[in-house]
Amino acid sequence: MTSLSTPPLQTARDRAADLDRIIESACATAALIDCRRDRIRDVLTPVATLDSIDTEIADSIDLLRTAGQEYAAYRAGDPDTQLRVFLPANNLLYSMSLFVALPSLFYRDVLARPASRVTDAYLELGRILSGGPLDIGERLRTYSQSTFADISQGSVVVFNGKPANGRRVDEECASGLFLGFGTGINPIVIGGDLSGPELSNAVEATVTARLYNNGQDCLCPDAIFVDAAVAEDFVPQLVRRLGSVPVVADGAVPGLISSPLADMATYDRAVTVLDELGSAVVWSGETTADQRHCPIAVSVRRLPEIADSVPELFGPIFNVVIYDRLYEVLDFLDTADTEPYGMYISVFGVAELVGVDRVGSARNTGARTAFEFENGHDPFGGFGRNGTVSAGVGLEPVSRPLLLSAELAYYAAGRGGARANR
Repeated sequence: MTSLSTPPLQTARDRAADLDRIIESACATAALIDCRRDRIRDVLTPVATLDSIDTEIADSIDLLRTAGQEYAAYRAGDPDTQLRVFLPANNLLYSMSLFVALPSLFYRDVLARPASRVTDAYLELGRILSGGPLDIGERLRTYSQSTFADISQGSVVVFNGKPANGRRVDEECASGLFLGFGTGINPIVIGGDLSGPELSNAVEATVTARLYNNGQDCLCPDAIFVDAAVAEDFVPQLVRRLGSVPVVADGAVPGLISSPLADMATYDRAVTVLDELGSAVVWSGETTADQRHCPIAVSVRRLPEIADSVPELFGPIFNVVIYDRLYEVLDFLDTADTEPYGMYISVFGVAELVGVDRVGSARNTGARTAFEFENGHDPFGGFGRNGTVSAGVGLEPVSRPLLLSAELAYYAAGRGGARANR
């Protein structure tokens, strides 16, 4: 297995040469992704939409071309640390770039287990990216979750997936350091101050965020809180915009689309939510004959009518919740059932929240969606324990935004999860 890591660097000249080598290898990997993008699209189209695939390709290339931004943090870590990664079932290419390729520039022992239902796609991506400087395919293991946990004992473990499953993995691995990337509500709040073009822009931002990869992403907003003062304008505009979204039989069509979901399990989850919403569904789009095709749908309820928690939708469902006073939304997001899911919150037309960095356990992205706010070289997530968490044997679990390189540096310095919330 190719290793790019080196012993501690003693002089400025050594460090400069090392940085140049790292950047050269990272750029070579980015170039490989760029020149093989058509093959990558072919692999990912069955499980993702074309627009989301192209976003993954662009983000992966940019991440690797700018790898030098994290040079100091990665080099502050121990290059002999064993890093074990449980990869997610979505964002396959970007997850490989962020959690496998990037740390492999600095660490010798990086192994990753693909999520079981997309193992074949991950392995094919590994083959496509073979021949580069990082041997990404050689770092993938198709073991069962329990077997991979066995070879991860005492390692630094990165887990992507359901929070409860992550906590089990942490215990099974006896992780030296455990970094969990789970799920969040990521709500959008539409304030009563919006009208005209600003309201239309908020509608478009909502549609773009909720329909990213046909709703199959942990950053898609699971709730859209709308001030009653603008609800009668917002909801019809939303429905009209969704009515213009093309309904297609597969994801290989550019632009926002309504297409079949990745698999039947995802479809079953989505239609179960639709059944539970019942009469609250005010509009539902068309579908194709594909049995995995869940229609785009809009439900509208008032805040007192919804349950104590918001379900993870993972499909093209717009959960519109009308409120009368902003404090009602803030109180709801701070309840015991919703606070653990704090990652991001996007706010349009709410003067009270302008310039506020944190709303409950969520980071305030302002008038940007979580997709626009997130950057691979910056800490990801918020302060909810089901969103992002740092833990491990002997470490107090701490929920906070996580950046792998920074956490590895803290761990090497002996501080790990002992840091307080930022």
